[in-house]
Amino acid sequence: MSGLFIPFIIFTANYNNNMGIFNFFKKKENRQDEVYAPVQQNETSVKNVMEEAEEVEVMVDTLPEQPSEPVEEKKINNEYEKIKIYNDYIVYSIALQLKGDYAPISAFEKENGEVEGFAYMVNDATYMFSMEDAIGRMEKKFESELKEGKIRSYMILYHSKFDDNGNHEVATQEGEFKSITLSYHYKGFDKAKTALPYVFENQSITYKGFSEFSQEENNEIMNNQLVEGKEYFTNIEEIKIPESSNEAGIKIKKSNVHTLASTWGGVFGFESFQNQKEFSEYLIHTMSLFRMEDPAYDQDKLKYTEFKDVKFKPVLSDDFTTMYPEVKTDFSLDFETKEINEWENVNNNEAVIGGSARDTFGIWFFATDYVENRNRYLTQTKLNVNISGIIFVLDLHESFELPDGTMTGEDFTAYKPSQDLPNYGCFDFVGKIMDFRETEVLADGSATGYILKLKLITNSEMEDFFTIDAFVSKGNMRFETLTKGMQVAGAVQLQGKMAN
Repeated sequence: MSGLFIPFIIFTANYNNNMGIFNFFKKKENRQDEVYAPVQQNETSVKNVMEEAEEVEVMVDTLPEQPSEPVEEKKINNEYEKIKIYNDYIVYSIALQLKGDYAPISAFEKENGEVEGFAYMVNDATYMFSMEDAIGRMEKKFESELKEGKIRSYMILYHSKFDDNGNHEVATQEGEFKSITLSYHYKGFDKAKTALPYVFENQSITYKGFSEFSQEENNEIMNNQLVEGKEYFTNIEEIKIPESSNEAGIKIKKSNVHTLASTWGGVFGFESFQNQKEFSEYLIHTMSLFRMEDPAYDQDKLKYTEFKDVKFKPVLSDDFTTMYPEVKTDFSLDFETKEINEWENVNNNEAVIGGSARDTFGIWFFATDYVENRNRYLTQTKLNVNISGIIFVLDLHESFELPDGTMTGEDFTAYKPSQDLPNYGCFDFVGKIMDFRETEVLADGSATGYILKLKLITNSEMEDFFTIDAFVSKGNMRFETLTKGMQVAGAVQLQGKMAN
């Protein structure tokens, strides 16, 4: 991949260990971001889908009434006769869209004439198929089964750019979603496609109807009723996360949905970063300076990237260009690598490293030096690493009861892997502020925050057993006044690099 890679969409979704059926993409305020493949959710029923769909206004364009004419023998529309066995799945796709879900779905006709649905399942939301990949895999599977005589026909339903123009290309970005395309193939016939166009109008969706079908045929589709309690997707194929162990004994896992949008939201403040384009423009401009080889720009480069407590680290290579915020720190610890989660969607140039620190506790951190030190990370298990953090949210700690019945005291500290942002090196924590100072990011001081000496593990024998330097934007704080020794709670992304 070449060119600038700085994603600017803020992720705020909560992920569960078991993702829901077609729950990988939600449409909000008639906006669509990049779409990933469908996944299975056991809890979802027809009732759930339809109840959520009823919250959205639906309108259907119908053909005008025709003047009364002498009754003629009804003509048979062969294409409609073929696809009508899939009317349930057309309606299901509509219902999914109305609840904000843009998953491609599919179904097939068995030799006995029964129709069943097919979906992919994933238990870990960090690895999914893209829309195009999911559709391509479905088509390959069904074409093989059609050729072998295992099925009579199949249909794949997905959202496309079709706008009465013959363009059935997959829609993946905002502004591209125009129709639900039906891609189908029947034994003895050529492959074919048709589409159900729709239009977004404020909070409503108008479905225009299939142009090849009569008013009566369109009404038959739209009036089709799903059966409550029926399992429409009885054929499931699990999406398995690529995983292996290398010669050094390190487990290598892959993910393909991660970005660093939340990291930049941690630096600039989520609300500001999402609503003020100046910050993203700043990053783009800064990267453009680093692509210039003119020495006259060297001082500008430092001015735009070197701040007192945080630096913006450009990464430039033949196939990868990006920039990371890096919190400066002298804190280091001995670390043994157990697992590396490489981000496949950026050509494995970014990764979260997991393992044991001080032979005692486990941590995961985003490696800001992975591009230059990838080979060392993959081959050397014993490392000395600098660890720091970027805090996504900071709040006052409220004492709570521990499992043994005691209340958390003033020296209580703890952390656990975040459920909201898995595989990002993120942790929910209760910590103690040992010290702090105000700091600024950007040359004009328009982004301000604090550097905290944040104790995450209390150890009676070693004060700085696990006390990190962590940056928190003022915009991500839920209170105003910091004091030394206070207990705080929040979420932090740990970052690290090999110590010099």
